[in-house]
Amino acid sequence: MKLRRLSYMISVLALVSIAGCSSMGSKTDSGKELSASGPTIMNARSVPSTIELNKSLQPAQSPEILADVKDFSSTVSDVRVRFIHVPLEIPMTNIGGTTWRATLTPQQLRQLAVSGQTMQYDVTVIARNQKGQSITSQEPITLAVKTPELATSSAG
Repeated sequence: MKLRRLSYMISVLALVSIAGCSSMGSKTDSGKELSASGPTIMNARSVPSTIELNKSLQPAQSPEILADVKDFSSTVSDVRVRFIHVPLEIPMTNIGGTTWRATLTPQQLRQLAVSGQTMQYDVTVIARNQKGQSITSQEPITLAVKTPELATSSAG
């Protein structure tokens, strides 16, 4: 009887560990676990992922960074986008529900533009709640700024 019970327990443990290993590689829709105590950042993205500027350094489409921030224990009070390796931080605005948006201004785009180059920048989202708890997104968002050649060549 003890041997049968032990065999049963080993079988259950083996199934649980196999199920645990197989679920480790899969992702939920957001790819993140929700935090029960503090903010959780999900679905952070750039729209568009490549910002194409014209010769006047104006974008074809208004560039936005969006993220959903959930918090079950407190109210989300501040969400920001922070550029990695560039001294630029942009506050985000709640646009409804759990969705927050940052819009890059023409001045910020001029700072990021390099004539004739497509520059890639990694950014993270930082969220803070009213309790002072904060979190930074695990995966950076890659944002590209494509700028045409601005110099005009003159044959002399």
